[in-house]
Amino acid sequence: MSEKIGIYVCECGPNIASKVDIEKIMQELAKLEDYKDKELVIKNHKLLCSVEGKKFLENEINENNLTHLVCAACSPRDHDTTFINVCKKTELNPYLYQIVNIREQCAWIIPDKEEATSKAIRMIHGGMDRVMYQQPLEEKQLDSNPDVLIIGGGIAGMEAAITLASKDRAVYLIEKTDKLGGKSAKLKELLPRQGVTLNNLQQKISDVQSNRYIKVFTNTELDSIVGFLGNFEIVIKNVKETDNTTELLAGAVVVATGFDLTNISSLDSYNSNKEDEIYNALEIEEMLLANGKITMQNGNEPTKVALIHCVGRPEVGYCSKTCCDYLLKIAKLIKDQSPTIEVTELYKHMCLPNKHDEEFYEQVQGKGVDFIKIKNAEVHGTTINLTDITDAKKKLDVDMIIVGTAMVPAAGTAELGVELNIDQHETGFFQEAHLKINPISTNTDGVFVVGGAHGPVGISESMLQAQAAAGKIFTQLIPGQKIIPEVKVSEILEAYCTGCQTCLEVCGFGAIYFDEDKGISVVNEAICRGCGNCVGSCPSGSIRTRHFTNPQLYQEVKEALR
Repeated sequence: MSEKIGIYVCECGPNIASKVDIEKIMQELAKLEDYKDKELVIKNHKLLCSVEGKKFLENEINENNLTHLVCAACSPRDHDTTFINVCKKTELNPYLYQIVNIREQCAWIIPDKEEATSKAIRMIHGGMDRVMYQQPLEEKQLDSNPDVLIIGGGIAGMEAAITLASKDRAVYLIEKTDKLGGKSAKLKELLPRQGVTLNNLQQKISDVQSNRYIKVFTNTELDSIVGFLGNFEIVIKNVKETDNTTELLAGAVVVATGFDLTNISSLDSYNSNKEDEIYNALEIEEMLLANGKITMQNGNEPTKVALIHCVGRPEVGYCSKTCCDYLLKIAKLIKDQSPTIEVTELYKHMCLPNKHDEEFYEQVQGKGVDFIKIKNAEVHGTTINLTDITDAKKKLDVDMIIVGTAMVPAAGTAELGVELNIDQHETGFFQEAHLKINPISTNTDGVFVVGGAHGPVGISESMLQAQAAAGKIFTQLIPGQKIIPEVKVSEILEAYCTGCQTCLEVCGFGAIYFDEDKGISVVNEAICRGCGNCVGSCPSGSIRTRHFTNPQLYQEVKEALR
């Protein structure tokens, strides 16, 4: 069969048609006729991405026996997958298709219609030349394991486990301490709007422990992990008996390792020692949970208590979002215990982002809590030297100081990130794939981050993130269904590889390893994303990315610049 290229120009409603001369494009393309010994089929359509447009393309491919396809339309980000799926419904290999973006790169950026049209024609020529150099690629199907490893047994980890188990997914939940619940289990009281009560929390722990689909490992942490989405080989170890290891197989990993709190003693403005009555808010919660009331080290009830907001915020450089609400709750608990205790809250900023936070603030204020907006404060024992918003300097002597400390990444976060090959944000928390579009995925397929491991969040948001991660896993790992890894991956030409291993250093996905026997680098195609970092970094030029080879790109650029 002779090669036949179909060129289809999308008008994209008025988005392209009103800015580019479609008729002139069709006339210029028609002049090509026998283009480099290839038969051409040239047509335009009002909206190729519509249901009608996709059916039109499908019929055109089948009826004309097209061997190659070029769609002059909009952004590949919007509709590359759309047209690839059209090809998959026919016998045309989807990698013998090329999209040309004449909307964003012509219609939307060039005000002169004639100039925009001229550029569109050149770009279409470039797409035609490129598609002739493209090679048919075949997708591979891999077996996958629907089981899930969850790292961390706090509220987020438990919520993810319960959600996954509700669909009969086998879950391995590892927790480095000897009990489930995380920091939530240390709280005296939860805010009603946090989506769970303490009774519900205890019930969650019980549900996790009794669920036949969830296997809990306490005093356990991750030892090693290799593999990719659908096929992770995992070793976990007992933190008290490090030679006590267990091997697991899972298709996905949920990281729910939580957070730590800023160490007060590390802050220059807090000159204190163990004898001073200075506590972080979590320590107060634990005291209330254990004793039902707060007391000083001598066993007496304090008469004056100061709560200081945003401790550690200047040092970490971000707002923890939950601390203000949390300290309001602490103030309420103290006043509920003893209305005679004088409670003062010192704050620089009052972050109350949720719908009913203002009402709660007014409720706490109504209990007799004083609020002082400050510029700065220094603590010496239980004496606070402060400057208020009017620049007035004041000295406040109290019996007890409670600080709302900044949330920081949990200990071991950096090491775990290296083991899982997932990026960290500049704050030290794990980095999401995309803040808005994909906030719980990471740069490694199959690894998800939820709760405090992701950044400062409250209980309700942690639970929502856990449910979202479970939802992602449900759609990506379906029992009995195979997974299809990326096809447009890098490949190494063995004859040219010098074994310098530069590619291993620049690969952000851990997709390349070094074969000691052959002395060359090897790409794990199941992990590779085809980003091209290795291609650009290889000093010997021995790496190329399928579907983005130098000849393909050169031909496209050469023709587009003609």
